[in-house]
Amino acid sequence: MNEVLFRKIERLKEEILYLETNKKNILKNIGLSAETKKIAERSVYLCAEISLDIAETVIAIKGLPKPSTYSDSIYKLGDFKIIPKEFARKFAYIAGLRNFLAHDYQVNTTTDLLRFLRTGITDIKKFIGFIEKL
Repeated sequence: MNEVLFRKIERLKEEILYLETNKKNILKNIGLSAETKKIAERSVYLCAEISLDIAETVIAIKGLPKPSTYSDSIYKLGDFKIIPKEFARKFAYIAGLRNFLAHDYQVNTTTDLLRFLRTGITDIKKFIGFIEKL
């Protein structure tokens, strides 16, 4: 595996481990503590950002057409059978989540963070599994 890609995957695994280790505390305190919410936002943002960076790195390594958007990078992985197409359609939400967290639309992010903690971690782990098979 390409060294750059390997390092990105390892960094993503670290962030997922952090979220899994602290999930119970985050779920318990996210609505009570601004600090907990900020930590969760940053960690979830990093998961989304690193996932998209991995997608773009794979696309570059494989010499595939450059994506026009973050979500397009996930769709391209499905189109070129790097990840299952059905999973790509489902996982493309990660691009919207990244943008939502990156651009601070001054909207409460708690619901999205909770959803990610409940289902997104599993999606990221599946994504990593597909990429590691390359």
